[in-house]
Amino acid sequence: MNELEDPIPQIVDTVAEEEGVEPVTLDPPLAEVTDPDALETLIEDSATSALEIRFAYRGHDVVVDENGRVQVE
Repeated sequence: MNELEDPIPQIVDTVAEEEGVEPVTLDPPLAEVTDPDALETLIEDSATSALEIRFAYRGHDVVVDENGRVQVE
C-alpha cells in the first residue's frame, strides 16, 4: 500500500482555496468539526478498498477518495 500524504492539511488547504481565504482563517478549525485522528484512520483504511470519505465542513461537501485526492463541492 502506498503511504498517502497527510489528509488534514490537504483538506484545510482545499477548502481555503475554494473560499479564497488563507487556511489559518478558517473558523471553526477542522479539528472542531471532526476528529482528525479518526479521519486519517478512515482515509488510510480506504486506500485498500474503493471507499470514499464524505463529510460537511463550512457549508461544503468534502470528499476524499481511496487515492487521497480531496475535492470540495
